[in-house]
Amino acid sequence: MNQQRWINIGWSQISITPDRPVFNHGQMYQRVSQYVHDPITVTALVLDNGHEQLILLSADMTSIRGNILEKLKKNLSGTKGLDVSKLSFSVTHTHNSSNFGETKLTHSLAIDKEIMPEIDVPDNIFYGDEAEDFLVEKLAEVVNKAWETKKPGGISYAQDYAAVAFNRRPVFENDGQKQSVMYGVCDDPSFKGFEGTSDHTADMLYTWDLNGNLTGIAVNIPCPSQVYELHCFITADYWAPTRNAIREKFGKPVYVLSLCGAGGDQNPLDLVRLSKNNKKTFKVWGGQTGEVLRNFDMALECEDIAQRIADCVVRGFKKARNYIDNNPMFKHEIVKMELPIRKVKEEDYQEARRLFTDHVKKFSPENRMTMKDVVYLFEPQGVLLRYEMQNKTDVFEFDMHVIRLGNIAISTNPFELFTEYGMRIKARSRAEQTFIIQLANGAGGYLPTEAAVAGGSYSSKPASTTCGPDSGDKLVEITLDVMNKMWA
Repeated sequence: MNQQRWINIGWSQISITPDRPVFNHGQMYQRVSQYVHDPITVTALVLDNGHEQLILLSADMTSIRGNILEKLKKNLSGTKGLDVSKLSFSVTHTHNSSNFGETKLTHSLAIDKEIMPEIDVPDNIFYGDEAEDFLVEKLAEVVNKAWETKKPGGISYAQDYAAVAFNRRPVFENDGQKQSVMYGVCDDPSFKGFEGTSDHTADMLYTWDLNGNLTGIAVNIPCPSQVYELHCFITADYWAPTRNAIREKFGKPVYVLSLCGAGGDQNPLDLVRLSKNNKKTFKVWGGQTGEVLRNFDMALECEDIAQRIADCVVRGFKKARNYIDNNPMFKHEIVKMELPIRKVKEEDYQEARRLFTDHVKKFSPENRMTMKDVVYLFEPQGVLLRYEMQNKTDVFEFDMHVIRLGNIAISTNPFELFTEYGMRIKARSRAEQTFIIQLANGAGGYLPTEAAVAGGSYSSKPASTTCGPDSGDKLVEITLDVMNKMWA
């Protein structure tokens, strides 16, 4: 069979901004949106050469529930020629969006709702099946439009650097003991440094029509979009001004696909700089029990990040425009992954059950818990739920997509993957550039390193992780094995 002369490329973007209040998703305490700071969107990129295809979806959301992906694929199953198995859906991980469905705090499922804190919820709250159906319809619409409007074109790629990600796990030493504290205040005599590194690479994939006109850019930044976080409004966070800045640089409305790289231990704020004027507010922020106004201009931080990324994209463009491949090597493999779950010991389970039971029995419908109590129960309840899980299964299952496109590689995973794992894959990949897309096609929790588990704190304990460092090592090796065979 003769291979066609070019690759077909399709783009589309659609707003998923709700017109009613929603439950904000991403913090331990429950929030209801009060207004829209900036729109949240979904962008789709379709690549198809007649023999292979890839559909990349990216949404301004915190995470993806499995049933959303299942419903989306079912909705798209009638689209002629589209292989729904080749669809990968990821999120930018803004903490000021919605998961368009659930109403409960995910870590409060085992607590009697009659003693949970009472939340002031407006009558017109947008949630449940109605919100879920809305999201699935929007996702299907954007994929169908990208698929139906795809045209022959070409791709090119470039790598540059933009300082966006900063490690958010500072290490402190007291009485000879070292401890990591997520969002710890660095302006403290016990501060020793950071637990891990940061990755400032920006990987760009550019798409073109047959006349050499730029049509869109996929931008892979290894950092979640979490400048605003704790507040009660809707925002795409730093990606909103970033997409605007990129379009301003090129003077036209090109599509921008926002991809979150391996950044489970990263945030877009320099804790060394910002700790100095936020000693008290950072402690409240780290506690996640309520809204707090930190002492810096969040909008300005987002604008600064936007300019750094946009400048980076322009520098990459100047290199990428010189070599456009209309018929790149294109391979797409879907790997059925099974990683060992992180287990808890019997004694840890018994201690967690004691802590949970002793705390819960203090409350009644007349004496409800506060959000501080809910957050306190997060860790012991996480151990209880993990013990329940490990008595049913030993593994966490998910689909991993591995793609070769020209001389770049793309891999997906459902975790908040600590940066060390991403850098290992990039270093040993045979590709010229390697795009790692985290929080894709499910929600696997944080995947911490050995140093993180030893250091403790949120994002490294069983309550916030599904798998441990042994699974991280296995993920790296399997990804590299599949990826590098594409260059054999």
